[in-house]
Amino acid sequence: MAKDRFAPKPLNDIMAGLSGRLASYAGKSQALDKQQTLLSDFLGANLGSKCRVSNYRDGTLMIEAVSAPIALRLNYLKMDMLSHFRAAGMAELGQIKITANPQTTQRLSPNTTTKMNNNAPAAKQPPMSEQTADYLTAIASNAPPSLKAKLERLARHGKK
Repeated sequence: MAKDRFAPKPLNDIMAGLSGRLASYAGKSQALDKQQTLLSDFLGANLGSKCRVSNYRDGTLMIEAVSAPIALRLNYLKMDMLSHFRAAGMAELGQIKITANPQTTQRLSPNTTTKMNNNAPAAKQPPMSEQTADYLTAIASNAPPSLKAKLERLARHGKK
């Protein structure tokens, strides 16, 4: 009888095949986290919050900055950063590449789900005072006809 290739496989069989890859992803993630900590320690809280370590491969550390001016500032500090990382135990680090990526802001912000929604109600504005409505009516009396109608319509909002 032929083996049914569409039959469901046990979860243990699937996880056994993935465990090596998952372990390597976890190891790389931990290494990048350690490098991010080193970067934040070197740059300080203000500048460190505006960039992130995106990759480390073949002796090259990739850093993403939220804007071009931040990337330029990091480029000025590149040699000092290189010395700092090497002193911290990354002797094989050969170079640091810095890129400006505006989408990094979304990754660095702790709450990315609070984007402005077009369907959200507008913030409630304080009502116009009667005094402001009177001023608008006075201005409208001396205004040209096209502006007069608009100012009077606006002044009616304050008289409600």
